[in-house]
Amino acid sequence: MQNNWWRSLVLLVSLLLGSGAAWADEGMAFQHYTFAMLWQPGVCAAWTRVEPACAGLTPSSRASQQWSLHGLWASRPQKLIASGMEPKTWWEHGCFWFQNQSTAPHDSCSLPPLELSPSVSEALSENMPMRKVCLDRHEYYKHEACFGEKADPFFQTALRLLGDVNASSFTAYVRDHRGQWVNRNDLIRAYTQAFHLPDGSSLELRCENGRDAPHGREGKILTEAWITIRANALQEFPRPQAFMTGRKGNCAKYIHILP
Repeated sequence: MQNNWWRSLVLLVSLLLGSGAAWADEGMAFQHYTFAMLWQPGVCAAWTRVEPACAGLTPSSRASQQWSLHGLWASRPQKLIASGMEPKTWWEHGCFWFQNQSTAPHDSCSLPPLELSPSVSEALSENMPMRKVCLDRHEYYKHEACFGEKADPFFQTALRLLGDVNASSFTAYVRDHRGQWVNRNDLIRAYTQAFHLPDGSSLELRCENGRDAPHGREGKILTEAWITIRANALQEFPRPQAFMTGRKGNCAKYIHILP
């Protein structure tokens, strides 16, 4: 039953790609992307079932010195907004909604392997440690497959965005403060200065409980940063006009950046 279900999904994506329409109706238009990045040392300290992605991680590892790729998430398509879908529902289901209102499988490695060029595959392996637990499959099938773009250009775009952020003084600030507790406002200020923004409303900082956090410091380990980008200005990123107001983060006043 499950194999038949996934064959149906792959067939649907193939038909969309083969038609060249890429869900050509205007109902699949959407407002913005959420560009999600991981601070891997924090992820390894706070998340469970990610051991393969954390094996061998040291302060000198690439993933300990810059952001790693999580994903690039399209907001609700217009046709689903018109039907009354709440943002929370789209957040939970994504493209799987179009497969009999299904949700992503618990085991992302049960999703079909992606067809990637050697260069993109290599870049993903370097910049997405969570690929070791099949995050790349999850990201594509949940957040992009129903829009019709192939995996290669989708991840090329995401990797370009990641490169722009990692080359910025924002990432340099995070890297320079590894092992320290920083004021949340100072971190946001580093972000606004790096991208010449009037405020930090486009940045959502995510923090979580650390398994070994000192008493009174729980829930303050930096794990992610999400940037809201206008869908019609993705190619303009990181110019200021590409950013737009997104959701507020959950980090407390002081944030622990793990090395």
